[in-house]
Amino acid sequence: MHNQSASLFFLKLGGFLLLLLMHVQTLIGQHHSKVTLIDSADLLLKKGQIEESRSLYKSILSSAESQRLPDTLLLRTHLGIARALHMNQQLDSSLQSYLKALQLAKSNDRPSFLADVYMGIGVLQAQVKNFAEAIRYLQQADSLATESSVKKLQIRINLANTLMDDDRDDEALPYLQSALQTARALHQDAMEAIIHTNLSNLFIKAKNWSSAITHSTESLQIREKLQQSPSIVTYNNLGYALTQSGKLHEGKRAYLHVLPIAQGAQLLQVLKNLKELSLLQNDYRGALQYFEKYDQLKDSIQQQELEQRIVEITEAYESVEKSRQIQSLQQENSTKRQQLTLVITGSILFILLICLAAYLYLKNEHVKRELRHSKTRNQLLLAQLNPHFIFNSLQHVQHYLYRNDKNTSMEYLSNFARLIRTTLAHSDTDWISLEEEIELLRNYLYLQRLASHKPFQYSLQIDPEANLSVIQLPPMLLQPIVENAIKHGVTDQDDPHIEIVIRITEQKLIISIWDNGQGISVNSPNCSNSLYKSMGTQLVTQRINEINKQHPQFISFNMDAVHIDSPYPGTRVEFTFDLSKISKR
Repeated sequence: MHNQSASLFFLKLGGFLLLLLMHVQTLIGQHHSKVTLIDSADLLLKKGQIEESRSLYKSILSSAESQRLPDTLLLRTHLGIARALHMNQQLDSSLQSYLKALQLAKSNDRPSFLADVYMGIGVLQAQVKNFAEAIRYLQQADSLATESSVKKLQIRINLANTLMDDDRDDEALPYLQSALQTARALHQDAMEAIIHTNLSNLFIKAKNWSSAITHSTESLQIREKLQQSPSIVTYNNLGYALTQSGKLHEGKRAYLHVLPIAQGAQLLQVLKNLKELSLLQNDYRGALQYFEKYDQLKDSIQQQELEQRIVEITEAYESVEKSRQIQSLQQENSTKRQQLTLVITGSILFILLICLAAYLYLKNEHVKRELRHSKTRNQLLLAQLNPHFIFNSLQHVQHYLYRNDKNTSMEYLSNFARLIRTTLAHSDTDWISLEEEIELLRNYLYLQRLASHKPFQYSLQIDPEANLSVIQLPPMLLQPIVENAIKHGVTDQDDPHIEIVIRITEQKLIISIWDNGQGISVNSPNCSNSLYKSMGTQLVTQRINEINKQHPQFISFNMDAVHIDSPYPGTRVEFTFDLSKISKR
C-alpha cells in the first residue's frame, strides 16, 4: 500500500514537471518569435520601408499587452517606432517614443541602448534647430558609446554637424578629425567620404581654401573608388574653393560636372556659383544665361512648395472630414440634420482654406515682384555711380599724361586699375564687408591725393570694437561723399584736411566724413560748391531710399555745416546703419 502511494506521488510529480517544461518551451519559443519579428522590422526600416516596419512594431506592442515581453525587446520596439516616425517627419510622436525608450533604457541600465536613444533625440532636436538641447544629448551619447565603434563614429559626425549649424566651428573641428581617424581605422570608406565633405564645408566657412580643396578631392576619390554616384555637395564645395583660390577654369569644371544631375536647391546653388564665376572671367553673356536659369528655377521651386502646402492643407481637411464622418456613423443617436450640418460646415471650411491659400499665394507673389523691382532699381542706381566715378578718375590720368610725368602716371595707372577692378566687382554685389569698403576708400583717397594740385591731408579713425570683416553694408555709399569733400569742400583751402570716423554704438554703425572746407552754402543753395548739386550725392540719397524699402529704417543719412569752432569747420556727412534692422548675413 505504501509503495502504491509513492508511485502515485512520483507519477503526479513527473506530470507536473512535464507541463512546466512544456510551458517553459512555449515561453522560449514566443521569445524567439518576438526577437525574429523585431529583427525583421529593423531590417525593413534599414531598407527604407517605413510604413511596413512601423506596422510590424505596432503589432509587437499590441501582443505585448497580453504576453509579457522582456524589457530589452520592449525597448528595441519603442526605439524602432521612434526611428520610423522620425524618418516619416512625425517629430512630436517620434519624440514621445524616444522618451519611452529612454525611460526603459535608464531603468534597465543598458548603456548601448541609452547611447542610441540619446543620439536619436539629439538628431531630432537638431532638425528643429534646438541646437543647445541637441548638443547636450549628443554629448551624452558620445560619452556612453564604445571607443572606435561605428556608433561612436555616427555620433561624432552628428555632433560636429550640429556644432557647425550653431556656428561653433572651432568646437566641431576636433570631433570631425577624431571621426576621420576612427573611420580610417574601421575601414568605413563611405563614412570617411562624408567626413571629408563635412571638413570641406568647415574650411570653406573659415576661408581656408587649400584645406577645403584637399578634403573635397579626397571625398570624391573615395566615392569614385566605391563606385558611388557623384556628390553634388562635394563637387560644389570643390568648385567654390577652387574659384576663391583663383583657379577659375578648374572650379568651372567641377561645377559643370554635376550641373546635369543637380536638382532643386542644389541646382540653384550650382547655377548661382557658375554665374559668379562667369563674372570673374568677364563672361557676362554666360553669367546672364546662368542667372536666367537660376531665376526660373527659383520661381519654379517656390511654386511647387506652395502647391505642396495647398495639397497638405487639402489632405489635412479631408482626413479631418473622414474622421468626422466615421464618428458620426458610429453615433447611433445622431440625426440627419446634424449630419447635414457637419457636411455644410466642412465644405465651408474647405472653401475658406482654399481662399486663404489663394490669398496668401497672390500676396506672396505681389511682395516678391515688388522686391525684385526694388532690387533692380537699386542695381541700376549703383551702375550709374561707376561711370561717374570713372569719368572723374580718368581726368586725373589725363592730367599726368599731359605733364609727361611717366613714373607718377604709371604708379597712378597701376593703382587706378586695381581700384577699378575692385569697384566693378563691388558693383555686382549687394553687400560687402566694412573691411573691403575701408580698403577701397584708402586706395581712392591715395589716388586723389596724388592727383590733387594742392595735396590734402586725410585720416581714418576706426573704432577698435568694430569687427570689420563681419559687418556688412551696401557698397559704394561712402566714396561719392568723399569725392564731394575733395572736389567741392577742401580744394581751395590752405590746409585741406578730410577725416573719416567709424564707430560702433550698441547696434548702430556710425560713419562720419568731415572736411574743413567752406561748408554748405545757406544763402545760395544752387551755387557751384553746394553738395546738394552733386550727382554722386543725389544717387547716394536715391540708393538709400531703395535700400530702406527692402530693409526699413536700416540707413539714415545726415549732412550739415559744422560750427567754426570745430576742428573741421566745413561740412559733416554722417551715415547711421542700424545693424539690428537686417538679418544676419
